[in-house]
Amino acid sequence: MAANRKNKKSGGFQSMGLSNAVFKAVLHKGFKVPTPIQRKCIPLVLQGDDVVGMARTGSGKTAAFLIPMLEKLKAHSAKTGARALVLSPSRELALQTQKVCKELSKYTDLRSCCIVGGDSLDEQFEMIASNPDILIATPGRLLHLAVEMNMDLRTIEYVVFDEADRLFEMGFAVQLHEILSRLPPSRQTLLFSATLPKMLVDFAKAGLQEPTLIRLDADTKISKDLEMAFFSVKDNEKEGALLYLLRNVIQLPKKTQNTDSKKRKGATEADKQTILFAATKHHVEYLATLLEIAGYQVSYVYGSLDQTARNIQITRFRNGVTNIMVVTDVAARGIDIPILENVINYDFCGSSKVFVHRVGRAARAGRRGWAYSLVTSDDLPYLVDLELFLTRPLVMGGDKEEYDYTAELVLGTMPTDTLVDDQNWVTSLVERDASLQGTHKTAMNAYKLYNRTKPRASAESYSRAKELIKKRNYIHLHPLLEDESTTSQAAIERANMIQAISGFRPAETIFEVGLRGRKKQSPASTIMRERREAVGKVIAAHKSKQEESSTNEKKSVTVEDLGGDVGEDELAEAFNIPESSDKKKKKSYRDEEYYLSYTQKDANTERGYSMASNGNFIEQASKAQLDLTGDDQDAIKKSQSMLRWDSKKKKFVRGLGIGSDNKKMIRTESGALIPASYKSGRFDEWAKKKHISIPRTGERELANAAHLSKKRFRHNRVDEAKPLDPLAYDYDKKLKKRKMKEAEIIVEKDGMGKKRVGNRSTAKNELKNASQIRKDRIAYEKRKEKSTRPSRKGKNRK
Repeated sequence: MAANRKNKKSGGFQSMGLSNAVFKAVLHKGFKVPTPIQRKCIPLVLQGDDVVGMARTGSGKTAAFLIPMLEKLKAHSAKTGARALVLSPSRELALQTQKVCKELSKYTDLRSCCIVGGDSLDEQFEMIASNPDILIATPGRLLHLAVEMNMDLRTIEYVVFDEADRLFEMGFAVQLHEILSRLPPSRQTLLFSATLPKMLVDFAKAGLQEPTLIRLDADTKISKDLEMAFFSVKDNEKEGALLYLLRNVIQLPKKTQNTDSKKRKGATEADKQTILFAATKHHVEYLATLLEIAGYQVSYVYGSLDQTARNIQITRFRNGVTNIMVVTDVAARGIDIPILENVINYDFCGSSKVFVHRVGRAARAGRRGWAYSLVTSDDLPYLVDLELFLTRPLVMGGDKEEYDYTAELVLGTMPTDTLVDDQNWVTSLVERDASLQGTHKTAMNAYKLYNRTKPRASAESYSRAKELIKKRNYIHLHPLLEDESTTSQAAIERANMIQAISGFRPAETIFEVGLRGRKKQSPASTIMRERREAVGKVIAAHKSKQEESSTNEKKSVTVEDLGGDVGEDELAEAFNIPESSDKKKKKSYRDEEYYLSYTQKDANTERGYSMASNGNFIEQASKAQLDLTGDDQDAIKKSQSMLRWDSKKKKFVRGLGIGSDNKKMIRTESGALIPASYKSGRFDEWAKKKHISIPRTGERELANAAHLSKKRFRHNRVDEAKPLDPLAYDYDKKLKKRKMKEAEIIVEKDGMGKKRVGNRSTAKNELKNASQIRKDRIAYEKRKEKSTRPSRKGKNRK
């Protein structure tokens, strides 16, 4: 450790005072230079301070809290009770954290276990009984085990909330507060998040003691190295636009027949790794099949995919066997792809926060990256919301000559000729292939439901989107796609002609066609002429007003200054922020002491970070309604036991139908209500079956604790029996016995009869095998010889 402190000016891990075991594991992992979040967080954590780390996805937050945690724990403790706790929002993220923790603790004797939902409770009971030092868990399953096992968490010294914004977004607020109430007040707490909503600030005030805020890129919500392009397409041309994008823009290589699978199996990198986001799992299946037919190497992952299949698909993508992965937003959480060049939003997201999480997977660690988005007319309001959220101007093709794709949202169309050819190929393919036709139909039906459940954009964005569609350069070719073929004089004239045709409005209505110049006019044409004269002035005034607004927009395009995620005053009250003398305050004509804005400060940012934006009407109405508590005991009881009619269940139920209503709940020591299924007695049954009594917190661990959590080898192989020896004295008897056994197995495989349980037969097998039939025939012949009665077969014969 002393040797590691010598070179303090290096800025590397050797200057942080790490022990030899941890420093050796860090170098073995391949970490040479700490990332900015690691350089700022690790010294503060080693001092014992509470830290709130705010940095984008892929900035090295996992190692920023694991390295000081291992340094502080040092070695395994023989006393019962875990000493460190890491809470993750998803199973995949917890497994990924567990993998990194094992790699960084390989030169120590520290024990760690991963407690996530979906795994066997009995196996997790054994993990807890093995006395681990580090618990990496999801909040729901951890609280379940804490209640079931009556687990004491007072020995916890180090707590980490990883991806805290997603922990609250996924509805773990009750579990988090209950877990916090079971932890000791002297703990050290770390909170890491990509975003910092106000709900998270309130939680940090309650759960952390004088925390220090570490912010990286506070003014930018996405990487400065990320370039973005938005393509305006029609709903029925998205497949063709995707094929054009992969072939002409990204230039993704296709698989060849001569590709050696063995060579590709060991590959660690693939050319132009691309991740494609789709709306539902049905879209994932449809697009994966379509791209495979088109000749691309595809992996796919969605939420309900089997865990084994998911691991296989992710491993193939990481190892470079495939270079494009189709995923949904739910499945992509926790998937860590170190080198990713391109992100494609096939279905544009309905939340600005989701967009930040999507594109944050590219342009990591100083690398350049691209994010391509297909935007339909229905998605345009969400793009306007994204403009306000990112504080980056939305520009269109043809507005200017040079574009900055890292600082602007550039919108444009694709070449019509190539796009139509690609879409015609997809349409003919779907018509020929019956299986692809079925998945396409299912995906279209799923997209209708997806649109109904998608949160709505702001009202101002809808009106702004209508104005954008009316602009002439809305259908202009995207600057990224302009080349010699599209910038030639013939191509420009053709584009101008199409634009003129699209904006054509006839001077006559259907009632006036063919009547121009005639003296005798029809009644309908007379009415239309009078109508045109009446509203002509209004139409002319409206057109002039539109032209004025467009000229004003060209003169000055202003974007609202949103600042950070939360107001600086609120952050100063909640956290200790080191002041920097380099930053100069912006001068403004507003007197901050008396100025009162008509909107809430950072309203657009908070709307983007909102965790309940997609709530239903009942949830929104429950927040707005006014309930007066009764002034006597009878009124309070009456309000608590009020019933309502549930049209689906066809009966009266309690509650409003939100969350886990009508489920049996139990109250914990802290007063929180949790499902009664958390206390089912499973642990007592397991302890009685295994004859294990876990020591109390602080007592010495079990003698065999180190072996409890290890995986046991189970012999499942079935070998064939050895051939019989013909020279043995009981050869005939054994051979006969084996044949009878084989015959019984064949009968059971055919589904006739039932297996025996012990020495008693559950049901008589009435189907006879060959030996039984032979015995019956011999017995029948013997009975026939003994009997003197004539056979009935010859009776009444002539």
